[in-house]
Amino acid sequence: MNMPAYEEITLGYSVEGRPIVATRFLPGVSEVDTLFLAAFHGDEPLSEQLLSRWRQHLINNPAEWAHSPAFILVPVVNPDGLHRQTRTNARGVDLNRNFPTQNWAEIETGTPYYSGPQAASEPETEALLALLEATKPRKIISLHTPYKVLNFDGPAEALANAMASHCGYPVVADIGYPTPGSFGTYVGKERGIPTVTVELAEDVSLDTLWKEHQLALEAALLFTAAGPVG
Repeated sequence: MNMPAYEEITLGYSVEGRPIVATRFLPGVSEVDTLFLAAFHGDEPLSEQLLSRWRQHLINNPAEWAHSPAFILVPVVNPDGLHRQTRTNARGVDLNRNFPTQNWAEIETGTPYYSGPQAASEPETEALLALLEATKPRKIISLHTPYKVLNFDGPAEALANAMASHCGYPVVADIGYPTPGSFGTYVGKERGIPTVTVELAEDVSLDTLWKEHQLALEAALLFTAAGPVG
């Protein structure tokens, strides 16, 4: 019996020319059900490590997703920042303030939250915008650190609760401070795509995060508008 396929695709390149690589599971389907993202910020390496670990687990255990809808994993949105161990990209831009939201505002250069000179000014942002347009995901999970909450944007409270039932994190509608130009605002609040930002704890090991979140990630993958599957 042929097992479901997956493929590596390059979405674009960073400021310094590093590829932004995605793994697309069930690539024969044009649109995808779930988009998983990590390492928007290069100083949040646990987000990348957890998503990469889950990616390898999925590759090693294809029966777990044989009957799921198509989905995509992007473990490193900001490869220059991860290489430099900085929140921002190589031009000092916080990618999570660079999306073309209605509330986008230029934040001062030289700060950790520099928005860029204009919305969508960065190649990493452009790569994600192109991916959204091409695949039209039905729900999005974005991994960050360090607040240990599930922050939902758009119609995603039920999705966040399904994940929380496995990882035990609190579910919150607001992270507690303004985020103009954020990815969650752009896709969740303005485009209506159910979006959950998983703020992982950062004072624990990767093994601990794996134990806490493997089932939560699987729940997100299998979640439908009618509720969890299985």
